[in-house]
Amino acid sequence: MKNEIIVRFGIHDFNDITHSEITELLSGIQPDIIHVKGEKRNPKKIDSPLIKKNSWILGSGLSKYSPFEDQMESLLDIIESNIDRFKILCDRYYCEFSCALFVYAKNDESTPWVHLNSRYNELVKKLNVEFDVDLYVFHNEE
Repeated sequence: MKNEIIVRFGIHDFNDITHSEITELLSGIQPDIIHVKGEKRNPKKIDSPLIKKNSWILGSGLSKYSPFEDQMESLLDIIESNIDRFKILCDRYYCEFSCALFVYAKNDESTPWVHLNSRYNELVKKLNVEFDVDLYVFHNEE
């Protein structure tokens, strides 16, 4: 299995604006994922837990096999082109970059790296944004 990296930008925990209003405010940028508070996480399962907060989540548009740096640059391109609109949302709601790393041991690949460069640092000085990283390591049984 190949290592996977998923980088996203999310706007979370809003109740006074709709997902479509966020999309409209951001000049029509479409989210990859939306979570609606109170809906089932998996509608196909009768006992699925309910979603606890509204979320509007934007992906990088790149493959999960693309390097972290490429995915982050893609998101920065989108956000910087609408920085004033993102600032309005980041000032009002919880916003974060999230990075999930799926690392498969003994697959002859180096461990993916996460490097936040000066471009990212300049952006977070302007926006109230958190950064979250989750690491999942899978060991192949031989």
